[in-house]
Amino acid sequence: MILTAVLASAVLSAAPAPAAESYPSWEDIRAAQSSASAKAAEADRVEGFLTELREEAGSLGDAAVSATNRYNAAVEELAANEQLLISLATQREAAAGHASDLMRQVAALAAQTYKTGGAAADSAALMLLDADGSVDALHGADLMDRVSSRAGNLYADALASEKVAAGFSEQEQQARDARAKLVAEAERYVEEADSSAAAAAAAIREEETRKSVLLAQLAELRDSTVEAEEARIRGIAAEKAFRDQEAAAERSAQESPRPGAGQAAGGEASPETAPPPVTSPSIPAPVKPAPVAPAPVAPAPVAPAPVAPSPAPVAPAPAPPAPVAPVNDPAGAQNYAAGRMASFGWDGNEFRCLVNLWNRESNWRTNAANPYSGAYGIPQSLPGSKMATHGADWQTNYRTQINWGLDYIKYRYGSPCAAWAHSEEVNWY
Repeated sequence: MILTAVLASAVLSAAPAPAAESYPSWEDIRAAQSSASAKAAEADRVEGFLTELREEAGSLGDAAVSATNRYNAAVEELAANEQLLISLATQREAAAGHASDLMRQVAALAAQTYKTGGAAADSAALMLLDADGSVDALHGADLMDRVSSRAGNLYADALASEKVAAGFSEQEQQARDARAKLVAEAERYVEEADSSAAAAAAAIREEETRKSVLLAQLAELRDSTVEAEEARIRGIAAEKAFRDQEAAAERSAQESPRPGAGQAAGGEASPETAPPPVTSPSIPAPVKPAPVAPAPVAPAPVAPAPVAPSPAPVAPAPAPPAPVAPVNDPAGAQNYAAGRMASFGWDGNEFRCLVNLWNRESNWRTNAANPYSGAYGIPQSLPGSKMATHGADWQTNYRTQINWGLDYIKYRYGSPCAAWAHSEEVNWY
C-alpha cells in the first residue's frame, strides 16, 4: 500500500519572496557608490537575493518532482490492482463452475439411485459420471457401494470447490476495497502535484522578473556587465552543484545498491528494491473423504448447493489525470547533445559513450525520475534542482539538462568515456 504522505504547506505554496521594498532600488545602488565598503556590501546583498531566488525556485521544483513521483506510484499500484481483480474474478468463476458441475453430477447419481429404489442402477447413467470406468466393473453385488461412495466423493469435491470460490470472492472484495483507497490516494496526489507545480512555476516567474534588474544592479556595483556577472554567478553555483552531485551520487550508492536509473526512472523497480509480484492462489485439489457405507435407502435427488455470490461488478474508475509533464524527445535530445560535443573537444567515440551512459541513466527522457534516489532528468541530477544553475526550466527543457550534464561530466570525469567506464565499474557516475 502506498504510504500516505501529504506535502507540507510550505511545499504546496511558493514561500514568500522578500517584500518588494527589501529589494534594493536604483537609489540604493547610487547611494552605495559613496564608498568602496558600501559598494561591496550592497553587491553582496544583491548577489544574495539572486542566490535565494534560484534556490527557492529549485527547491519548489524538487517538491513538484516528488509529488509527481507519488502520483505515478499510485497509478502503477492501481494498474496492478486491476490485474489482480481480473485474476481473482477468473479463478472465482472457474471454481464456482467446477462446483456447479460436481453438484449436477451428485444430483444425477442420487436421482438414478432413487428411481431404481436401491436396485442395480443403469450402467449407462453411471458411465456418464465416470467415462473411464468399465461397464463390467459396475456390475455386481457391490454396485450400490460404488454408487454411494462415488456420490459422497463428488459431493465432498463440490463443497471444497465452493469454499475455494468463496475464498476468491472474499479476496476479490478486499482488492476492490483496496482499489477504492488507491483511487482516493491518486486523486489527492494529483492535486498535490498540480499545487507543487504551480508553486514552482510562480517561483520561476518571480526569479525571472527580479533577476534582470538585480543583475543590472550588480553589474553597476562591480563595474562589470550583466552577461559577465551572470556567467560568474552561474559558474560559482555550478561548481558547487557539481561537488554536491558527486558527493550525493557516492552517498546514494553506499546507502543502497543503485540500479541503472534508466530502469527505475521509467517506473520499473530495480531487482533489489522491487516488491514481490502479486500472485493469486490456485485452486487446491479437493481432499476426498474415506468411503462411507451406503444407506439402506438411496437419498432423494440433491439440488446443487448455492455458490457464494460474487461481488457485483464495478466499472473500473479511471485514475485522475496526470499533472502536466514535459514532453520527452530522446531523439531530439541526442541530436542536441551530438551538436555540443565539438565545443568540448569530444569526438564521435565520446558521443557513443555518452549515449550508453544516459541510456542507462534515463533513456534520454526529460522527466526521468528515480523514485529510490530522487535523481531527475536525462543526466540524473541528484536532486534535479542542481540543474537550475543552467536554467530555471530544468524540469522541462532537455537542452538545459544536457548542458548541465555535459558540464558535470567535463568537471568530474573529463570525458563521457571516462564517465561511462566509471559507471560500468560501479553502476553509477
